[in-house]
Parts: sequence; C-alpha cells; structure tokens
Amino acid sequence: MATFILSYPDTAFVPHGAQANPAAASQAFAQWLKLADEIHRAHGRILVLDPGYVGKLSSVYAALLGSSFLSPGKLPRPVFLRSNLGEPVAEDAIGRTIADAGLELRVATQPWQGQVDVIPLERNRFVITYGGVSGSSAASVEEVKALLPMGAQILTIELAPSCPRGSAAIGFLNPSSGRPVLLVSRPLLKSHTPEDLGRFLGDKVDVLIMDSDDTAAFASEALNVRGTLILPMGCSTILRGVLFRRGFRLVEVDVSALVGPAGGGPKLLTSELSGLVLSDDAPSYLLRRDRLVSLQAEYPS
Repeated sequence: MATFILSYPDTAFVPHGAQANPAAASQAFAQWLKLADEIHRAHGRILVLDPGYVGKLSSVYAALLGSSFLSPGKLPRPVFLRSNLGEPVAEDAIGRTIADAGLELRVATQPWQGQVDVIPLERNRFVITYGGVSGSSAASVEEVKALLPMGAQILTIELAPSCPRGSAAIGFLNPSSGRPVLLVSRPLLKSHTPEDLGRFLGDKVDVLIMDSDDTAAFASEALNVRGTLILPMGCSTILRGVLFRRGFRLVEVDVSALVGPAGGGPKLLTSELSGLVLSDDAPSYLLRRDRLVSLQAEYPS
C-alpha cells in the first residue's frame, strides 16, 4: 500500500504568493480534504501532520518537508532527510511525528528542497535535480546520493533558472500494467535534454515532452496512487487521452487554493514514504477524517 505524508492548512494559511484572504484557509482545507479522499479511495494510506512551517513555507507543501530513503543493506533503518530551505530546522512537532512513524530523522546540511528534487525511476535509477528558482544547491546532490540504494544509477540534472523544482519539469508515471511514461518539460531543463533522459532510461520507458499548457498546469506533478493518476486541473485533452490509453485511471482534483499563484500539482502537497507501512496507531487520515471535516467547518469563510 502506498503511504503518503499530508499536512492540512491552519487558520492562518495563505497560498504561496497570494494576498491574505480570511476565507483562503477554509477554501484550501476543502480542497485538501478532496485530495486526501481521492488518495484514500485509490488505496493510499496517509500520515496526517498537524500544520507547521518549514522556513517561511507552510507544511501543506509536504514534498518540501524532505524525503524518505529506504536502502536495505546500506542504511540500518529508514531515514527521513529533512529539507534545508535556508533556515535551520529546529526540533518540531513535524519531526517528532515523522520519527514516531519509525524513521530516523536527519537534516540536510546543504540547501535542499526535498522530495521535489529526487525523481525515482525504475530498475534502481534516479534523477537528482538542482538549481532553478532558489532551488537545491549543487552541493546537496552528494548528500542525497549517499542515501540512495547500493548500485543506484543516477543522472544529475541542473534545472533552468525559471524552474521552481525538479518535479515541475520531470514526472515519472508507472501504470499498474503497461509501459511507464516520463513527462518532461524541455524549457525547464538546463544541463540535459529530454533525449538525454530517454537514453538514460532505455527503451522500456516512453518519454513524452509536455507542451507549454501542460507545463503551466504542472502535469508532471500528477500523483500516481496504485495506477490512479490524480491530475491537477488544466491538463490538455491530448495528454489525458495518452495517459488513459496507457492504463491509468484519471481523476482531476482542483488544488489551486492550496498551491496559489506560484502553482503546483498534487505531488507538491504529498511526501511519499516509499516502501513503508504505517502502524495501526499512527495518526492516519482514516482515523482522523471525521475530526478534520469538523475542524474545516470551524474555519472562517
């Protein structure tokens, strides 16, 4: 079962890049519940974090909290590497909850945005990205590499200055059956091309170059949950048709009130705990949903 970290908006939540609006948190919370419901419906399990902040960003952007690494034979236990967004991460409730879920907590020593700059592929292959708009530093690459599995094949890519994060430029989608797909935005890559990615992946993966509309919609940040693909709004009819024919069950979820003017897709709002299963007493969405719905109803609207 796929397991994800999600963190709901607090009453003071303002989408990244937006102006303060008293109703913003309630609208964002409603969209967050819809996203969580779709993940649960697709048989994903959710570890719910109470709201907090990483630097100046809300924990709603869970993919910026860090990333989990599960490397049997290399790491004695699963590690969660907290991101480093330019401000030290002090011990906080977010870290304690992650540690209570059974992960060893570490903090990146170099500027690093977290899971958004680590793209797992298949056959023990990974893409690590850096650069872009205030993105992960080149120095962070070696720190991340040290946590990847033994024998991992790694392609390091520098992002274009306009790219906010690796997941905005590259998305690997593996259906339950059939050929995997790699979505790529050519303008958002600096050091490599989509053709370079295709050669790295081999002939078992199809590389689809996103057009400007799908790039703007953050189609590469669609969230794949056991073959159900949760898409952001605005993806082109052509792309949806291609993905449907590849065997994905497609669901569109509006996350605009969560990501704000800066934009993003469902993947930005989740951190996948790859290969990990939560204990029954963890603060899962299933156990907390009724209370979360009641809490959202109390927000100013």
